[in-house]
Amino acid sequence: MLISIIWRGFKKQLANYLIFFFSLIFAVMVYYSFTAMTYEQPLIRSAGKNTQLVGMLGFGSFAVVLILLFFMANTNRFFIENRRKDISIFHLYGLNYYQICLWFISEIFFIGIFSFGIGIGLGILLSKLFSMILVKAMDLSLQVHFFFSPDAIITTGLVVLFILAVVSFQILWLVSGYKFSHLKKQRLRKVQAMKISLWQKILGIFGALFLLSGWTMAAAYTFFVRQASDLFGLIQGTLLLMSVIFGLCVIGSYLFFAFTLRWYNSYRPKRLNKNLGMLSRSEWQLRLFSEWRFFGSITVALGLALAILGGMVALVSLEMRAVDEIAPASLMLTRESYEKFAPKLQSTLPYQRQTLHFKAVPAKQNVEIRGEGVNSGPEVMDMITVSDYRAFQKINPTLQDIQLNSDHSTVVLSSYQRYLNDYTRYSETINLKEQNITVQAIHPNFFGDMNLRYGTGLIVVSDELFNKTAGLTYTTEVIDVDPQFENKLNQLIRENLEGDWDHPIHYNLAWKNQQIIGEIAEGKGEKTDSTIYRSEYTSHQETYRTTRSSVGLVLFVVTFVTTTFIITTASMVTLRQLSEFKQKKKQYGLLRQMGIPDKAIYQEIKRENRVVFFIPAILALIHSMLALSVIAHIAKNANYGFVYLFCGLMLVVYVLFYWAACAYQKKIV
Repeated sequence: MLISIIWRGFKKQLANYLIFFFSLIFAVMVYYSFTAMTYEQPLIRSAGKNTQLVGMLGFGSFAVVLILLFFMANTNRFFIENRRKDISIFHLYGLNYYQICLWFISEIFFIGIFSFGIGIGLGILLSKLFSMILVKAMDLSLQVHFFFSPDAIITTGLVVLFILAVVSFQILWLVSGYKFSHLKKQRLRKVQAMKISLWQKILGIFGALFLLSGWTMAAAYTFFVRQASDLFGLIQGTLLLMSVIFGLCVIGSYLFFAFTLRWYNSYRPKRLNKNLGMLSRSEWQLRLFSEWRFFGSITVALGLALAILGGMVALVSLEMRAVDEIAPASLMLTRESYEKFAPKLQSTLPYQRQTLHFKAVPAKQNVEIRGEGVNSGPEVMDMITVSDYRAFQKINPTLQDIQLNSDHSTVVLSSYQRYLNDYTRYSETINLKEQNITVQAIHPNFFGDMNLRYGTGLIVVSDELFNKTAGLTYTTEVIDVDPQFENKLNQLIRENLEGDWDHPIHYNLAWKNQQIIGEIAEGKGEKTDSTIYRSEYTSHQETYRTTRSSVGLVLFVVTFVTTTFIITTASMVTLRQLSEFKQKKKQYGLLRQMGIPDKAIYQEIKRENRVVFFIPAILALIHSMLALSVIAHIAKNANYGFVYLFCGLMLVVYVLFYWAACAYQKKIV
């Protein structure tokens, strides 16, 4: 008899366990695939040491474990809460505390081990697909083969056992807190849920104000960050402002579900008397009273996950765009290296050549970074003629058109313009040793790798001013080949160029009596803080492959971790809805007996599901969109299309789970 009761209780939870089961299978599959790739030696060798493949995949596996712990702890607590009646029956039949715990732990272990087996099987079958996606993301020249890793299976098994052990201890703690007076207390809590006290209304107002304040500060981020930078410095002010926005959104989200929405639902206008609207609000108010922490956590976690994905996508976009800015041609190298490299290059493949003439000169331009003070000391600047600039522009289309107003005008190409242009101010005059020149415009520095030059800044001047100005002259050779010859050129580079740093210069500059004092000298000597070296070359293909492998790996891991989290959170919401619905099934039967049409009942079911599924999702979407706007202020010109696509994917996943929940509830009502 007892066994049949236990089995009947288990079958009642079977639909919930199925969602739990499938979500666990997906997480185990992802974890195994990440772990297996860390043992795949051909992939590791092809990726190279610079990508830190093992470490990044390990981080992804750790993130999946945290998601699994969060998922299983929440669902397990919910299962126990919804089986209080079964616990009472077990007590009446004489089962003690340890026997009841053992039964629940056996259920969890049975589902966990079964899902582990299926998840490992799917992981083994789909590991080649995961590896192919990673190889494509990193743009590796590697043929992916089927790979089976016993070590990865053992590691995944140990992780699943650890998680099941943690859940088992949670069961011991939850069941030990059970009291027979629970149902009576639960009825009392329902009465309390329908009342909103004055202090709860005040907290509800604070919840709305915190959310609006955080959203306003994020939307007007540029204004607020300038004020914070003036008070605390650029870095400290930026971090402080981001922390304040994050804190307001997190606290506001919890207060919103705990008090603001409950207060709103306590207001019941007459129009709600139609279509069971009053019932819907009452049910939602009861859910908020007991589950506001769950909805707040889901909202904050989803918003944070999408914001992190947005930050990673911004980083990837900027890094990939920087490839064409750092290496705009097939090869850029020093004149000395070109003279050694030219004979083999000329005898191997056709190419176009452009010579760029630079001049390192002592110069002074005041640069103020908001909150960080003014850089007013003299430094080494590189100078190039406008004619060389226009010739190089034919190869490098990222360069903007320049028309100098006079022979004493200049355009500054500054590295600050990529990220700090909103916080940087430049003086309108640059002081040289012999004369002053007027700054006509400031553009981002997309003139190739800065390591091929001496100065931190580059100024474009007229040919006449270039010839008149004293300084250290040097040249850089630009080699461009057709894409079909890139691999052959890269092979020649590996065979003939070392990539050393050479051609040092030394400088000792000061600003006295409104003029620059000191000289720039070249030649090897004792290395000091005022010694600068130049890199030998920059290759487009090498730069592209190094950058693509690194950022592709990051994007791969963050994408799959975020996908796993979205699916598990949608599963948790669905589990709660299906379990709550079974408890309310009799209530809907009574409504049908009272003459309420089935159509109205189905609309009520959909209305409740819409509220539970989409209010947290939409609130999280608002958080993430405003977080993206903050990131866009810092990382301008990045492509955020992938993140918007993922936000749409999150809504699609929630819509699918919402539709599945509605279809199942309609079937059993």
